[in-house]
Amino acid sequence: MAMNNLNCGMRACVGALLLCLAAPFAFAGPEQDTELAEKEFARGDLKKSLSLWRNAAKQGYAPAQVWLGDILDKGEEDEEAVAWYRKAAAQGSAAGEFGLGQMYAKGEGVKKDFAQARSYISRAAEKDYLQAVIAMMEMHKKGDLGATRDPVLAAQWEAKVKQLSQKETTPVQKQTAQATAQAKDK
Repeated sequence: MAMNNLNCGMRACVGALLLCLAAPFAFAGPEQDTELAEKEFARGDLKKSLSLWRNAAKQGYAPAQVWLGDILDKGEEDEEAVAWYRKAAAQGSAAGEFGLGQMYAKGEGVKKDFAQARSYISRAAEKDYLQAVIAMMEMHKKGDLGATRDPVLAAQWEAKVKQLSQKETTPVQKQTAQATAQAKDK
């Protein structure tokens, strides 16, 4: 009888321990959902990645909101993309601000509005978001989005692009910097 009580107590302890160890996996937060979504996306499982991003985005996680906005924008679900970018931008996400600025620039999901586009892109650039800094450089170099051509401002933004490009290490960021350099040479 004493042995049975010991076994029962031991099983309860082991069960509780297993439950504690499994809990983080059963109740993943938005950060974990986003990481898993990125992995699923890289493996080509768009349906699963969208579900995970949507779950994390609904919990208010700005990086997931931006990912979801990007995917929806590419899928021509522009109004929903704008809504997710707007939520991320409201949290101060530079990527969300840039995405929303691009939607205003193209008139996708919103009425085309160059002033709004410049405003959102500028906010993202001030946070050193590389794509936005590149856009600011191009905007002042070419007079895009209704901005006045300004070689001095273009040169300042170009210096910022070079500075940020040296810091950036992700493949996408390196490709962006290389593409900018190639476009400049043309």
